[in-house]
Amino acid sequence: MVPPPEVRRRVRRLGSTRRGSAESRQPKGAAAVRTLVVGMAYTVHTVPVEDFPVAYQRVRDVPITTSVGGSGFVVARTLAGYGNEVFLAAPLGEDAAAATVDAAAYRYGVNSAMSPRTLTRSPRAVVLEDRHGHRLVNRDVGEAPATRVELDLGALATSDLLVVDGVLPAEALITGARTVGVPVAVGLGRTSAPPMLEQQPYLAADLLCLRVGPVVDELELLATWRQRSAARLVVLTLGERGALGATADSTEVIHVPARDLGPGPRPAGLGATYFATLAHFVFARGCAPGEAMEYAAAAAAWTVAHPGTPDGLREGVVQEAAAVTDPAAREPAAPTDGLAQAP
Repeated sequence: MVPPPEVRRRVRRLGSTRRGSAESRQPKGAAAVRTLVVGMAYTVHTVPVEDFPVAYQRVRDVPITTSVGGSGFVVARTLAGYGNEVFLAAPLGEDAAAATVDAAAYRYGVNSAMSPRTLTRSPRAVVLEDRHGHRLVNRDVGEAPATRVELDLGALATSDLLVVDGVLPAEALITGARTVGVPVAVGLGRTSAPPMLEQQPYLAADLLCLRVGPVVDELELLATWRQRSAARLVVLTLGERGALGATADSTEVIHVPARDLGPGPRPAGLGATYFATLAHFVFARGCAPGEAMEYAAAAAAWTVAHPGTPDGLREGVVQEAAAVTDPAAREPAAPTDGLAQAP
């Protein structure tokens, strides 16, 4: 049963006491940012296998683990770890999978009371993972990507930041946030083309973070999104090659190489961790674009080097990781001509 609005507002005011308050997780003297995250969250059942392709066996006795993933959940968890007061609005149903999401959110200090419970069944995934760390992800998201999360202006007006997972339709939320003067950060997935019609609402965001698609002119793609959006900062992540950034008031390209803080397979949700860290240091700490991108790169590298310990990612940890001398960070960036001549 969905709690009535007055109950949800009360829960929202109270927040979560799990793992300490937001104030106890943030650096001394730093203010917590009241953040509303709208995005996907789902249960993940991981089944170990020896190798791919998987050999047929009628019955296998293996340790099956259950966790919670989805880009929206990872963003919310990461922002809460930095000491922010975080509310997650993710499309869910009223079933055991939704209860698992709620329990995981509570564990990480995220309030999930704003998540609509309108789906017939909550999203879920089954992952086969071999001994080398290769993963085969089987997702059942149903109607979730087409679900519109509806929040009143009061919920938006009392937030300091709206963070949107580009998987969900969010034009009304972005318009509402802009109306009440709340900054918006949008994380988009793999992108290899100029903004499409359905992506037009995202162009009103203050921060855009995109992942580069295959066979694309990266500088032209970055320039196009920068020129067609109102964003103060547009970031294009390049995986192991780092990230490119462009601001609204300059044609200079910011290049921040990826950092290497240790070996490890690429974990699920690494891009969401980068995006959440970028948004935190831009909006909560007021860092310059290049500095915020450095912190985001350090957070991603730390996550790779510390698999299975997402609750260990704190602001102080990221700052220490960013201070580590990284040979890759000293390599000169590929020369560019800036964005002045881009379309």
